[in-house]
Amino acid sequence: MIGKMRGEFRVEPWFYIVALGAAITGFAWMMPKSGDVGPKQEFVSEESYNRLLEDLEAENRELLDAVAKFKREHDGTVETLGSRIVELEQQMKSLTEQSRLPAAPADYPPSASPLATTPARSTSTSNPAEAPSVVDAVAPTIAAYAADAAPESSAFPETELPPATIRGRYAELLDMHEKGKSVEQIAKATGMNKGEVQLILQLARQEERHA
Repeated sequence: MIGKMRGEFRVEPWFYIVALGAAITGFAWMMPKSGDVGPKQEFVSEESYNRLLEDLEAENRELLDAVAKFKREHDGTVETLGSRIVELEQQMKSLTEQSRLPAAPADYPPSASPLATTPARSTSTSNPAEAPSVVDAVAPTIAAYAADAAPESSAFPETELPPATIRGRYAELLDMHEKGKSVEQIAKATGMNKGEVQLILQLARQEERHA
């Protein structure tokens, strides 16, 4: 009985071939298609490459602009320094030429000139306290003129010349001083200023000391 049933359910060989083909077909249908992935990956790679090139070009342009700006600034700095150096060289040349010029002769002191009596009198008038120092400076000059005038008066005895001494020329002024009158009173009486009166009195005292 059992053997009879086994004979009825026996599988034929072609059934195995059909089952294997169906399995292979189903497995192939379930796997992804490689033809669809390739073009998509290629498109993504090309887009990334183009974007990279654009970024590199932008960076190159920025770098070139920075280099050009630096070059302009450098050229301006060099030009400024060059003009400054030229200006300094001109100043040094001018100073060198000035140092080679001969020094100007020193002016003669006022006491060495015969005309120094006039500024001495004006100085005595403006500041009487400084009169003695001015008198000391001009006294030798006046004494020398007085000594030169003495021989001339003896050469012409027929002509009466005023005395060459200070006391002889200003006898009235000295008499008023000896009588006790002040410098201001003498100046009013003679029409002179105070500086002139002080100068004459100082010269008269020096003349007496040298006599």
